[in-house]
Amino acid sequence: MNPLEFPTQYEPFARVRIGSNILENVKALVSVAGHLPLLVGDGPTPRVWLSIPADAKGSRWYPLVKDNFSSHADITVEASPKKIVVRTPQTIVLSAISGKEGALWFQRLDLRPFGLNIYADEASLHVMGSTLTKNQFRDIPVVVGVNADA
Repeated sequence: MNPLEFPTQYEPFARVRIGSNILENVKALVSVAGHLPLLVGDGPTPRVWLSIPADAKGSRWYPLVKDNFSSHADITVEASPKKIVVRTPQTIVLSAISGKEGALWFQRLDLRPFGLNIYADEASLHVMGSTLTKNQFRDIPVVVGVNADA
């Protein structure tokens, strides 16, 4: 398996809360067949990279958002010093707030409109049918890795 490729400008948050899960020194939430569908990085404003499958097999991926810049007219990115929001015309797919000392809190995450069964609610992170609740992850590159054949 190839090592994960992170954008050179990407700097992960030191601490992330998603649902009731805490991530410390974790680079990414999910990898799918070696691809990173979502990265939210630290900076003067939170920075988002969002990629989606470009074919049914997931062998090709399309970069929908690169460092807060949308490559699709229907996707908007609203960035302020402490908050990032990514929207489709129908819904908010990501909303997160940065706090003190490199912390990020996901208010909303729902990648299902893009064909990825990855979403979060107040209590849990849901990835491809698995539910993560009240977990702590430290010093790992990715919380959940999904194989292409899964």
